[in-house]
Amino acid sequence: MRNNLMAWYKYATPKQVRDGKAWYKEANSFATKLADRSGHDSYVIASVISALSPRNKWERNLIDAEAVTWAHARDLDLEAVKVCTFTKNKIKAFRILNHADVITAKSPKTHNFAMNVGKLSEEHVTVDSWHLRACQCKPSKPVKPKQVQESVTPLQYERVVDITKECAEKVGVKPYEFQAIVWVAIKNKCEG
Repeated sequence: MRNNLMAWYKYATPKQVRDGKAWYKEANSFATKLADRSGHDSYVIASVISALSPRNKWERNLIDAEAVTWAHARDLDLEAVKVCTFTKNKIKAFRILNHADVITAKSPKTHNFAMNVGKLSEEHVTVDSWHLRACQCKPSKPVKPKQVQESVTPLQYERVVDITKECAEKVGVKPYEFQAIVWVAIKNKCEG
């Protein structure tokens, strides 16, 4: 796993490294600005973004997060807002804004994502399907999503987080930057 992650990091182009290093900082800037305008904490806004993320493109996710946040601030019913994800996720986003729901460490992917986006936490690493793919193959081999494990147990998740932190320390970047660089590199290879 460690060797595979390091191979993806080394495979990344200078532009992919720059993009990866900037990704969470830009996401945090969006969350912080929306938090300031709406009176919520940046972690709460990042949790809304996380809740709205399933099957949602990033650009649209931000639009949806802003729409839900402003509908909530105006006391509008959740039916007044259209989002490009599942209704249950929109309900969860409203519940988060009402402080009736919280994304906890029991949901490590979404919690770590919210901690990375909302707090730029160096203790958390977002382990999504792209990161798991990178753990299981090198850039020199074709990535075949159907042939890799894309879900892990909580113990396996923590192991991936620890290995990612070790790799980040080895190359002198923050763990969330390392994860984002690997994510950009593998996603571009597979979709580019």
